[in-house]
Amino acid sequence: MTLPTVKSLFIVALILSSAGLFAQDYYVVIGAYRVQKYADAFTGYARNAKFDAQQGKHEQRNLTYIYVLKTNDKKEASAMTRRLQKETEFEDAWLYEGPLTTGEPTQPIVKREPKEEKIPVTEQKPEPVVVKEESKTEPKPEPKPEPKPEPREEPKREPVVEDKPLPPARGQYFKFVVMTQDGQTLSSQVHNVDRMQGRDLATYKTDEYVDILRPADPAIPLTIVCGIFGFKEEIKIINYNDPGQTPDVTRDEKGAWVVPYKLERLKKGDVSVMYDVAFYKDAAIMTPASKTELDELVNMMRMNPNYRIKIHGHNNGNDKNIRITTLGKDKNYFAMAGSSTKNGNGKELSKLRAETIQSYLVDNGIDKKRTEIYAWGGMEMLVKQGSTVAAKLNNRIEIEILQD
Repeated sequence: MTLPTVKSLFIVALILSSAGLFAQDYYVVIGAYRVQKYADAFTGYARNAKFDAQQGKHEQRNLTYIYVLKTNDKKEASAMTRRLQKETEFEDAWLYEGPLTTGEPTQPIVKREPKEEKIPVTEQKPEPVVVKEESKTEPKPEPKPEPKPEPREEPKREPVVEDKPLPPARGQYFKFVVMTQDGQTLSSQVHNVDRMQGRDLATYKTDEYVDILRPADPAIPLTIVCGIFGFKEEIKIINYNDPGQTPDVTRDEKGAWVVPYKLERLKKGDVSVMYDVAFYKDAAIMTPASKTELDELVNMMRMNPNYRIKIHGHNNGNDKNIRITTLGKDKNYFAMAGSSTKNGNGKELSKLRAETIQSYLVDNGIDKKRTEIYAWGGMEMLVKQGSTVAAKLNNRIEIEILQD
């Protein structure tokens, strides 16, 4: 074999080995946007639908792609694409073969060794003994009648509540604790979600012990999401076999795993979409399920008296001659009973919806001067008006922080 032939074979082998090192990435894409704020809104919508939506930049087309799966397995990506098209609202999903500039942060799981706590030893100095001088003998004063003590009630003793041990666990005990960055405790709930299938597996209240059963596949980590309106969403990835691998997760005296969340408040310039606030068709009246997130907005304004906000109303199109259902005199925010009607267009409908949010805040003790409204109509639709998800994505309320 000649030397050039050997050299050629070596080069071919090197190329083949390199190809194995850099496997092809496949992305399941559900949307693409040129304007970043639209991409952010669509990403948030998909995450709210319990999908693990991420963003990647297509440099040549100058578009931000929103994808829900990145994998080296083409069959897996193809299967998920077909499922999304047939079973979900993302019927326009497609399979894209990279590259994308994702900038995904890699978070290595670090197992922390317990630190040895050093207890400072404080020397106890003997207290000085003060010897009182005996007073000189003085004439005794005449005895005065002692006042009779008034009868007083003995203080009631509070019953001692014993800290009982937890009953035997069927799986493992967890306790989720949510607080602000400055240490203020928040009562809320967290969601155990299947980010691949886009569904809620379970919901747990915070500050309570929860017995979580062993997953069908313990190798797949738990994804526990905490999202409260007015705060940035935080996600914890927990290895069920060893939860202590997750940063800041500790075990308490009862043997339960304590999972802390420190939520960051929205700040000036931030815009957050109220994904769970929905209106009846052509109406400025909300569905009953909207109340939970609306009350979170009220709580956000109460907790932060310096907040000033702008309420942005968006609509699915700029249709004319709409018969709009408005709030009646009774101000029933979550039912059509007692409502009124008027003629208007898409922009007026978006204005009335923003005013409904403003009115609800005022009725719950928030000064109207702390709020502004802006009606966009259908000027900033996220998807085409005729799309299957148009009503959900285009009819929306956004909250902008003007002052914090």
